[in-house]
Amino acid sequence: METKRILFGEWMPDLPDNEGKPTTNLDMAYNVYSSSTGYAPFPEQKRVSGDTPSGENINSLFVAQDKVEVVIFAGTNKYLYRQNDILLRTGASTQDISRLDGYTTSQQNWQFAQFGKAVLATNGVQRIQKYILGSAPDEDGYPRFKDIPTAPRCKTMAVVRDFVVTGNSASDGDEALGIDAYNKVQWSDINNEDVWIGSDSNQAGYQTLPSGGEVKAVLGGEFGLVLQDKAIQRMSYVGTPFVFQFDMISDNTGCLSGTSAITHNGIGYWISESGFVACDGSVVTPIGEGKINDWFFNQFDQTQAEDISVAIDPLKSLIVWNYPRPDSETPTRGMMFYNYDTQRWSTGVTEASVVAELATQGRTLDSLDPDYPVLDEMPVSLDSRLFIGGKFAFCGAVDAHVVAFDLIPLDCYLTTNDLEFGMFSVATLAQPIVENGSANFQITSRNKLSGLIDFGATSVTSAENRADLRSGGRYHRLRVNPTGAWTKAVGFDLNVTPQGQR
Repeated sequence: METKRILFGEWMPDLPDNEGKPTTNLDMAYNVYSSSTGYAPFPEQKRVSGDTPSGENINSLFVAQDKVEVVIFAGTNKYLYRQNDILLRTGASTQDISRLDGYTTSQQNWQFAQFGKAVLATNGVQRIQKYILGSAPDEDGYPRFKDIPTAPRCKTMAVVRDFVVTGNSASDGDEALGIDAYNKVQWSDINNEDVWIGSDSNQAGYQTLPSGGEVKAVLGGEFGLVLQDKAIQRMSYVGTPFVFQFDMISDNTGCLSGTSAITHNGIGYWISESGFVACDGSVVTPIGEGKINDWFFNQFDQTQAEDISVAIDPLKSLIVWNYPRPDSETPTRGMMFYNYDTQRWSTGVTEASVVAELATQGRTLDSLDPDYPVLDEMPVSLDSRLFIGGKFAFCGAVDAHVVAFDLIPLDCYLTTNDLEFGMFSVATLAQPIVENGSANFQITSRNKLSGLIDFGATSVTSAENRADLRSGGRYHRLRVNPTGAWTKAVGFDLNVTPQGQR
């Protein structure tokens, strides 16, 4: 008998299940995320707000903050709402801060950007909407969004240096000039989100892109990334008279869905026609190729590509994509987790149709009394990151309310690829390597790669940290289900005995 230590490696379902040697690659990493030395639990969702007054489902979330105020914004098809504090009682509702004459129903989800104290919103139909943090209340008791009179109607928006930049952007008079919106990038005057008509005295302007197709997204920062159907371009500030210079980064990689795009620490991430990619402003790098791209496209309902959302979870070093699965799947939403530090993937499912990065004002025990006189009835734990003022946390929306992904681990499992220990062997004992918890095991063994993969009964780990197994064959797979208040799953030890053959 020999004890083999199996450490959990990368989840790479696109690779062959067996390479003719023992491997630590995973066949599945479900409801977990990659950490520095293993996998950690992704927490379950908890409701933390009331429904929108209209009852409409939330299609987008955004947090804005200045030195004084943290405001959470939510968009639906017809309304824009705010919450001063996400931790409202579940019976409370959000405030309608839509412009007074309301909005035309749009099939596009709202997109937001913060430009100084201005919070900007676009749904592709109305002119860019503007809300000023800390502004005086209107007649009904709180500020509202208002049109920026000269602003365009745009499908995507970002802040690039000291400019608001829009893509797929339509302005008054464009039709008479023969200008199409689909390939147009437009920017405001420098440090002035209210001025959009260019002149000799300002730096507002626009550029139509002759190749690459429709502008799907603009990503901001010190430079801009313009994501098109079939091309990626960089926009760099060069000053007057041209203001921005456009340089082709790639003419063979595009963007499948603008709502899949996000930027973090100067790097853009999105989903292209061929899979997940990243770009540092100079080179487009595949990050899902040979790992998870094929698996993802088999799970993804591409007819709803614009219904993807993406967010950063800075606490866990994650980029999280929320995507629609076929209607036959339950739940119908999937999540892809990419750890940008370890460059490893994992996956899960959720009821949340939107994911977002949010923050709160912070709360003390005394301030909680009016909302939660009985602490045991709070929707989230007192240890939740939501109580740390100004610190960002990962949240989402289910139907018409906000949820936080808070502390308690979801049911999860990690499944190995085929493990081979000589020609034939018998696995007799497993011992989990799990911090602050334990794990249960299922095993399947077969003699041929064409054999049926059928996991047997669950072996529960005892108080002595051992799970009794008995399964023989040439190829072994184990499904490991961490249990308890576990914090990290590293791998397991497996006792293996050679098996003779006649």
